[in-house]
Amino acid sequence: MPAQFVVHALSCSLGRGKISLKGKKKRPWLEVSRSEEYRNFSKWQLKLLKQLHEGPIDYLEDRLPTNGFYDYERFRFHGEELYRAYELLYPRDERYISTEVLHITSKKGLAMMWFDCGRIKGRRGSIRGKYSPREYENIADYLNLLGIEATPHSNQITTIELCLSREGLSSLLQIIQLEFPKCAYNRLSRRRTTPGTIESQG
Repeated sequence: MPAQFVVHALSCSLGRGKISLKGKKKRPWLEVSRSEEYRNFSKWQLKLLKQLHEGPIDYLEDRLPTNGFYDYERFRFHGEELYRAYELLYPRDERYISTEVLHITSKKGLAMMWFDCGRIKGRRGSIRGKYSPREYENIADYLNLLGIEATPHSNQITTIELCLSREGLSSLLQIIQLEFPKCAYNRLSRRRTTPGTIESQG
């Protein structure tokens, strides 16, 4: 079983995070950026990365201006243990969320994926991210394996989201509430993880 750091780094990369090799030495960096509305969650992710990694680390935090009311906040993290996460998630130097990765990250990975890509729509849920059709199928298969009813939904061109049944949404939200500490929340981020909240797809 991979070390706790690798599990956490992979989980961070299932939503808005990405790992890339930079510089002449091809050092692995994990980069995560999201709206400053969700600062508490980003701070919690970075804190765990620093705590779980064994050995020297390097990290940077900055702000990315936008045309909207809220800017984006970004952190970048480097540590040698990221090589293992990169090998698992980028087998051919392209991201691929395999069934192996989903089993490794387990419920923690699903929770982080939902935070960045999940939406509550009435009494049902959806997961919509920059995933390939095959990745959507892998995620749906893993959710159904856990008893969370999920079905890929496609337009005339490609798969665009996973649709969760009412019961599946309820089961997933219960998992999320167990995986995230209260310090990772603020009033806005609770909209994504609280039963009964209605949020339209953006």
